Amino acid sequence: MQTKEQGCCSAMRLQGWRQPGVCGLDNSGNSCYLNAVLQCLCSTVPLVEHLLHQGTRKQLARHKCQVAEVFVRLLEEMWLGRSSRCTPAEARSAVCSIHPQFNNYSQQDAQELLLFLLNALHDDLKRCSYYPICTVNPPSKCPAAEGEPTVVSHLFEGQLSYRTLCTHCSHQAHSTQSFTVLSLPIPKDTTKCSLQDCLSLFFQASTLTGGDQMLCSVCGVRRNTTILTALDKPPEILMLHLKRFGCKGKKNMKLKTNVLFSMENLDLTPFLSSPSAQHTSYCLYAVVNHTGQLDMGHYTALCRNALTRSWYCFDDSVVSEVQDCLVQSSNAYILLYSRGAFNRPKISGL
Repeated sequence: MQTKEQGCCSAMRLQGWRQPGVCGLDNSGNSCYLNAVLQCLCSTVPLVEHLLHQGTRKQLARHKCQVAEVFVRLLEEMWLGRSSRCTPAEARSAVCSIHPQFNNYSQQDAQELLLFLLNALHDDLKRCSYYPICTVNPPSKCPAAEGEPTVVSHLFEGQLSYRTLCTHCSHQAHSTQSFTVLSLPIPKDTTKCSLQDCLSLFFQASTLTGGDQMLCSVCGVRRNTTILTALDKPPEILMLHLKRFGCKGKKNMKLKTNVLFSMENLDLTPFLSSPSAQHTSYCLYAVVNHTGQLDMGHYTALCRNALTRSWYCFDDSVVSEVQDCLVQSSNAYILLYSRGAFNRPKISGL
């Protein structure tokens, strides 16, 4: 069950008005989590440009890429269609066919759905040899993604570095791990904090003791181990998940802490593994909000349209334009940032 109490910011509702990329999505039964995620991906301009490119669409049709083809058709409706709302039933069916856990009318977690959907898109796109990465703000060379690179890995994949230190002999080891979403802890026992506080908690050093000790290759036995985490390769699109849901004893709980986040110039420099000449300042372009409790809540999305440069609240099929100052709220659950504001989309027919 879901509640729409405070689901969208107080703003001017848009009725019968059509703007490319500003399209409501009908709720097909507790599908608000899916609609909110789709709105954020629809507002990710370089992803939209790539998927609506003629070459990409031909390759997807040739290789019969189910999820990607369905998503492309939905993007066409949302960016090039003539209606102010549409039904993402085909997209929901495609997701459910691959991940049966979503094939019901129960409330689901938007962050899990986001990861599943991006992985499905990545797997489909790997089957296509056509990959005009140079059209998507290219780096000096193609990213070193695991397996075949796709626009998904190019845009959303970053890399963390881990340095382990034996507290007994000071032996160090180094490893790396790719990521798509960073799940950030929220400081406890406070009603307000900053996003930088959450990032600092995520990247702070930790020491493994007791049963969590690691085997030291020099000592030959398990020792207390300090782990230092840093950002090796910042992604083009930074997705931050605020860990609001957890357990207190046997009871599920939600942290309603108001996490104050930057809309411009989010600086990741303090968390880099080494000084970098790369631009590590980010601009916010989309937010997934969650109101209510874990088992009785509602998802909405706030997205910045690259054409109008205005923010819109997407509450399923209801769309409202909102002022920038209303984007900040204690309901923020997933934050999507890009390296610099998006330019006007280069989409044929727009």
